[in-house]
Amino acid sequence: MSCFGKVRKALSIIRHKEGFVNNATYYPECELKSKSQILKDHLWIFWNYGDIEPFYFTYGFDRVEMTRERMANEYIIPYKQFQNRINHLNFQNPRYDNFHGKLTGRVITGDKFYFNVFLERFGIPTPKVYCFIKDKHPLYFDSTFKVDSSATGESQVMAFLDNDMDAFAKPSDGQLGNGIFSLKVQEGNVYVDGKVTPKEKVLEKLMSADYLIQERITQHPKMSTLCPSTINSIRLQTVMDKDGEVHPFGAGLRIGRKGSSVDNWAKGGVFVGINMGNGTLMESGFMKPQFGTSAKEHPDTHVAFKDFEIPFYKEAEVLAIKLHKYLYRCHSVGWDIAITESGPMFIEGNGLWEISMPQTIHGGLRKQIEKYFV
Repeated sequence: MSCFGKVRKALSIIRHKEGFVNNATYYPECELKSKSQILKDHLWIFWNYGDIEPFYFTYGFDRVEMTRERMANEYIIPYKQFQNRINHLNFQNPRYDNFHGKLTGRVITGDKFYFNVFLERFGIPTPKVYCFIKDKHPLYFDSTFKVDSSATGESQVMAFLDNDMDAFAKPSDGQLGNGIFSLKVQEGNVYVDGKVTPKEKVLEKLMSADYLIQERITQHPKMSTLCPSTINSIRLQTVMDKDGEVHPFGAGLRIGRKGSSVDNWAKGGVFVGINMGNGTLMESGFMKPQFGTSAKEHPDTHVAFKDFEIPFYKEAEVLAIKLHKYLYRCHSVGWDIAITESGPMFIEGNGLWEISMPQTIHGGLRKQIEKYFV
């Protein structure tokens, strides 16, 4: 950006300062900066890094103790630039480079159908795929479902919806929980997110994107105490160094809210840090700015977070490291892992995971991970 362009952007920040300084704090117990100090911080971040930091308040930068030196030395900022860096590294792994120019681990993690096939091949627990619709045509049906392969694509899907099932439907290349819905068929009735829905409407929705229909996961009863309506999943990042060793970092638990069918932070869920040494939750959970701030217990179930022990956490971490070694062309992955009564189950891998979540719960991660992302 030219100097003139930066000046114009800085003036725009000043003109719209209310949107930058009036957010609710996540740390009301701390001494906080004045609005003028907060505005100056935003301008300083923009001028030095070329972009704004949308998670300024989430990271607690509005605390007096959070000097600009600490922001620069402890935190990875700004958000967008680091996300672009992750995107680049997962498309052009510095250790292996590209394979024929395109094939990287991101290809597998970015497509939920590929990912499921990949995990099943290596015996990694993952939800069974009932059906995959690609380009408005069913590409795959599980053998337990009776479908006439000679019929048209829409007729096949309509026949599939005649089978009793308890499932989730999700776009195969979706992000942030968009497009996901609960799908249940029982005694001829079709339910979408718990509501009876005409099959024609369900067909229309399934044909609107490349949809994957998977079995519903039954999570560990202890995990259901946090929020029974959603699968409350571990988000664990792993990164591969240039020697091929995989390192886990920044684990947290995503917990859904009452009335929701997904636990995603982007959909209003609560994100709580995990003490990676023993698999227990930290004291406070955090919500994305548009949904609230922080809480020491779940807003709906009132289960306290501190020292809540996640079953099979260590097993999940070990399995994530093993799986990443199979995905040796992927530089870093954000794993979504459910916990069932029999152990961890991998829901998906995210090649474009968000730095905002682990930095919110663990604080600045610059020193811990910068050597892997240069």
